[in-house]
This record gives sequence, C-alpha cells and structure tokens, in this order.
Amino acid sequence: MLLRTLILLIVSLAAVGAVPVLRADKGWIRAAPPVARVMAGYLTIRNSGAKDIVVEGVSSADFGAIEIHEMAVLDGVMRMRRVAQLRIPAGGTVELKPGGTHMMLFRPQRGLPAGSEVELQLKTSSGEIPVTLAVREAAP
Repeated sequence: MLLRTLILLIVSLAAVGAVPVLRADKGWIRAAPPVARVMAGYLTIRNSGAKDIVVEGVSSADFGAIEIHEMAVLDGVMRMRRVAQLRIPAGGTVELKPGGTHMMLFRPQRGLPAGSEVELQLKTSSGEIPVTLAVREAAP
C-alpha cells in the first residue's frame, strides 16, 4: 500500500512539472478621460511550456467586461473584431499592442488616472493567471 501511494505521488509530481507555464508582463492601459466607457489594454504573454495554451477570456473587478480584439485590413479598410480565444504557442510569445491584437476594457468600475494599477485574470483551460497592468498616458 505504501509503495502504491509513493508511486502515485511521484507520477502526480511529474505531471505537475509537465504543465505549460504562462507568464504575462509589460502590461499597460492607455489612460483615458474619467468619462470614458472603454479603454484599451496591452501586454506580452509568454508560454515556456511544451504545449500550446489557449487564453479563453479575461476578467477584472475593475471592468464590467473585457474582450480580446484584433485589428486587420480587409478590402483596404482597417477593421477590429473580437477574438474568442487567443492561442499562445508552446515556447512562443504573443504581444498585445496598439494597432494589433489588444484588450478592450469596457465599463471601468472606478477612476483610473495615470499611475493607477489594475489587476486582471487571464482565463485558460489550466486555470487563471493574475496580471497587473499600469495605467499610462502613452506607450512605455
């Protein structure tokens, strides 16, 4: 019985080590007037694991809703559309930046002047990843 328990423990620990690691940094939100109902957020997401990770959503107590959007030129016109999932490739990096893929932050729940910080959670199939974004007047 003890041997069986020990083997299960070793297998469980090995499985934990195989889980992909997602890290997000360089997060920032462009400051907006206090009456703004929508803001934009950016960050860099790195996956140091051996498997792709899919970000299925983003949440924060500071916003009524958060969506991931991408910009693309269609028929000569720049358009923005919502992205349901964001795939972070194994060993890869995805940058959310102005003019490209980014977060749309709807209905701020409090004033967010430059210098403020916002806590977000990236929702993945393997759990939530906490992220801090700094509110800035312009790109860092």
